Amino acid sequence: MEEYYWYNSCPVCNQGRLIITNDITNDRLYLHCEECEMGWLNPGDADNNKNGFLTLLVEFETANPDLEFIKEKEWLSLAKYSFEE
Repeated sequence: MEEYYWYNSCPVCNQGRLIITNDITNDRLYLHCEECEMGWLNPGDADNNKNGFLTLLVEFETANPDLEFIKEKEWLSLAKYSFEE
């Protein structure tokens, strides 16, 4: 089982969770909607539903970050919820 950390519900589809995801190609975290595949580099933009991008149209490799990595990237306050899968 792997633990996933997420921030809020998606402002676009209102169904998916915004999962904190590691873009390993560009060495950054972003929020990724598990339902509609939208992404945000800035959590404030996700809150205001602006500057989102369709992750299916962008080429980069991703990984699920652990809580320590999220803390190192200073996104710990965004890891409000978690689930295992």
